[in-house]
Amino acid sequence: MFYRKEKKLKKLQKLLSRKVKFSKNWYKQKLKISKLHEYIKNCRRDFLHKLSKKLSKEYNAVVVENLNMRGMSQALNFGKNVGDIC
Repeated sequence: MFYRKEKKLKKLQKLLSRKVKFSKNWYKQKLKISKLHEYIKNCRRDFLHKLSKKLSKEYNAVVVENLNMRGMSQALNFGKNVGDIC
């Protein structure tokens, strides 16, 4: 799901770069981009909430591990997949 929205975001940002800066159409495009950013943020938050609720219902104890996500994404070539998790 995130990949489709990222493609749409890429398209909207490309359209924004072609607009005359600070024109009326530029502001409209900027608003579309900010709405899409907020939608993606809410989707990620919703997914994490549903996952944590599911884990808390299924298991009696949950162990949390502190990982260096930035290091993992750079060293292991997972890229954005690691970033979507945190």
